[in-house]
Amino acid sequence: MRGAIVRVIKVAGISMALFIVFTWRASGQDRFDNVCPSLQNASPPDLLQFLNGVTPDEKNAWCVTWAIHKLGLEPWATQKLSTEHYETAIAVLVKLLDFRRPLTPDEKMGYYLRPMGIDELYPAAEALEVIGEKALPEVLRAIEADSTSPTGRDNAVAVWMEGYKYERPKGVALLKQEETKTNNDTIKKKLRWAGQKALTYCGPPQEKEGAACRQAAATAIP
Repeated sequence: MRGAIVRVIKVAGISMALFIVFTWRASGQDRFDNVCPSLQNASPPDLLQFLNGVTPDEKNAWCVTWAIHKLGLEPWATQKLSTEHYETAIAVLVKLLDFRRPLTPDEKMGYYLRPMGIDELYPAAEALEVIGEKALPEVLRAIEADSTSPTGRDNAVAVWMEGYKYERPKGVALLKQEETKTNNDTIKKKLRWAGQKALTYCGPPQEKEGAACRQAAATAIP
């Protein structure tokens, strides 16, 4: 009897979470609305200035999330940035690749519609994926840099392969080419690791894409 009651409560909780999510979507409400009132009306250059000077911590985590979300994911924001500011925004987002956003109240209660991926937990990764090809040179530098944290490097590879999601063997091949070109043993090691990590974003070896990726990792030819 008790088990049946618990199941009913769980189903009711999940149903409520689904209702909230679909209500947000239907109303056009942003999932991060009102998380940082102090930056609610900030201009894109102001958001960039904030991210340039902030060190993420527990107190400012939602404001960092909000600034990344608006700066990287809102077309109006990037359109209002000069070329210089736009390039600076990419560099700042890359530095924040290891910043993990706080959990929402629903998530803290265990309400998830599905397992969350890197782009849902790490807002800078999502923003760089949206920016796309123009962000890839800076993402590559993050993979190579000593200053990049292990989490940041993992996420950089994810962003890199998302940039080549329609031609993943090419993404693997380009990493292999960079590894072959460099004479720096430390960078070469990082790129070799990145190439192997990139294979996890391809299909299984017995499938066409997976086989092509593994061939690219060996020959640097997609």
